Amino acid sequence: MVWIRRAFIAILALIVGAGAIGLLGVRSRTVTAMTADADTSLSVEYAQVARAGLDVPFRLTVHRSGGFDHDVTVAVSSDYLDLFDRNAIDPEPSESTATDQSVIWRFSTPPTDTFTITVDMQVQGGRHWGRTGSAAVLADDGSALVQVTFKTWLVP
Repeated sequence: MVWIRRAFIAILALIVGAGAIGLLGVRSRTVTAMTADADTSLSVEYAQVARAGLDVPFRLTVHRSGGFDHDVTVAVSSDYLDLFDRNAIDPEPSESTATDQSVIWRFSTPPTDTFTITVDMQVQGGRHWGRTGSAAVLADDGSALVQVTFKTWLVP
């Protein structure tokens, strides 16, 4: 019985220690992909590890050499976004729609060659394990010019 209590206290001490040095908090990561001609790139900063109730980063950066000559349309997998409470998108999309697989945002033509979209969101309570997601910059015909995939793990 004494050994069971000692083992429990040791496990509890490990969990508290891991939390104290930041191992159980939000850890972000950035993934990047570019088109074959290296003309357009997409980078996504996301929470690789998070916990329910915490704010998490989600930032999409689209770069186009020579600037943009038309609106920017991005798609993010809706299954991934369902993990989160989304509070705001900055800048606001000029148009927004959804399919059964993606949330699609269209933004007015940016004045520079780099365009950043920031989504203010928080992990919903009661979510466990996490999910894989994807984001893409879409061409006018709806096909993906460039796409990245990512996974967020949720810890208790």
